[in-house]
Amino acid sequence: MGASFVQLAQGAEDNAFAQMLAELVRQNIESKPHKKKDFDALDGTVALVADDADVALTLEFRLGRLIVHDGILGVPDVTVRGSSDAIMTMSNVPLTRPFALPIPTDRASLDALRSMVQATRKGELKIFGMLGHFRLLSHLTVVMSVNG
Repeated sequence: MGASFVQLAQGAEDNAFAQMLAELVRQNIESKPHKKKDFDALDGTVALVADDADVALTLEFRLGRLIVHDGILGVPDVTVRGSSDAIMTMSNVPLTRPFALPIPTDRASLDALRSMVQATRKGELKIFGMLGHFRLLSHLTVVMSVNG
């Protein structure tokens, strides 16, 4: 498979958040090959904005390939905005098959889900474009999650 399926765009190598996300996706796909199907189905752009770190990036998925850009590229399909902790909490949310629904199966997964819900209620985590791009977000959740 090789690591070439995840790339940093020019300029993104100076964005530590972009490097971390690229590595998270790369490791998830390489260590859990069953996630490759969801990765290959991704086609769209997702902006992640970490307000507390004053950093943004765009994940550009094109059927089997991810390019991570520094900053927001164009008009993203989905935008996730919040604190860096709240955004990273999303990678710990438990998932069920086949719809990647966040259903806790143990205490740790319940705590991760509870943390994400609390961040959303407090306005610390906002997801724009979720309803119009549910399929994109569903596949992205599988790929980004360290669970499953």
